[in-house]
Amino acid sequence: MRNPIARREQTQPEHVDQERWFKPACDVFENEHEWLITADVPGVNPDALRLHLDGSDLTMEARRADEWFQEEFGGAGYRRAFTLPSGVAADKVSADLRQGVVTVHLPKSEAIKPRRISVTAG
Repeated sequence: MRNPIARREQTQPEHVDQERWFKPACDVFENEHEWLITADVPGVNPDALRLHLDGSDLTMEARRADEWFQEEFGGAGYRRAFTLPSGVAADKVSADLRQGVVTVHLPKSEAIKPRRISVTAG
C-alpha cells in the first residue's frame, strides 16, 4: 500500500525557532486498522513528550532536560511534523514511549476500513 502520511517538513518550511531541534529517525507503517509512526527519542521522559494534533497536522516534540545533551549537541530535543491522511479517528489517537522509542497509534475511521461485501445469488 502506498503511504499517505507525509512528513510535513519535506513539503512545507517549518517556523524558525531560536532553539535548535533535531529530527528523530521515524518509520511509518500501515495495517488494515491503523497507521503507526515510530520515532527514536532516546533520553526523553514521558512527561517531556508532547503530541499535538491540529486538523490533519501532527507535531511531535520531545524535550531533553539534561545539561549534557544541550552542551554537547546544542539542542533542546527532538521535533517532527506530519500531515495525516483523511480518515484518522482523531478522538482515538494514542501514543506510548518505551526504551527511547515513541509509537503513535493513528486508528482509521470505520468509513475507510476495508470491509467484505456479501454477494447473494439471484
